[in-house]
Amino acid sequence: MLKAVPLMALAFVALAAAACTTQTQLRFEPLTPSERTALIEEGREIATSQCGSCHAVGLADASPRPGAPPLRSVLERYDSAALTGNLMIGVRVGHLDMPLFEMGPRGADALVEYLYSIRSTNQQVPER
Repeated sequence: MLKAVPLMALAFVALAAAACTTQTQLRFEPLTPSERTALIEEGREIATSQCGSCHAVGLADASPRPGAPPLRSVLERYDSAALTGNLMIGVRVGHLDMPLFEMGPRGADALVEYLYSIRSTNQQVPER
């Protein structure tokens, strides 16, 4: 009986891991141009609806809130991978007045992809 418990626990862990892998599909190949365009559009919608009341969300507009940096300059100050991770888990990004965002992986990827599309410097876009 004592040997059955560890085997049952191992079987449970294996089943749980298998269930997780069927729900989350990891993608390692680069985005196609149409996938990138769709992701950028999703990110633009997120930026407009969740950030636009304070931040400039376009290529040349001014921020509605004085002192709020335009989103096109965000990637000059933040590492994109860290920003994506923070947005996914709901960490407050920026300063204490910022609302708490929880976007999930797709929303965070979309917003960061949009930020790359409007960035104000000649930063190289990493392969995704």
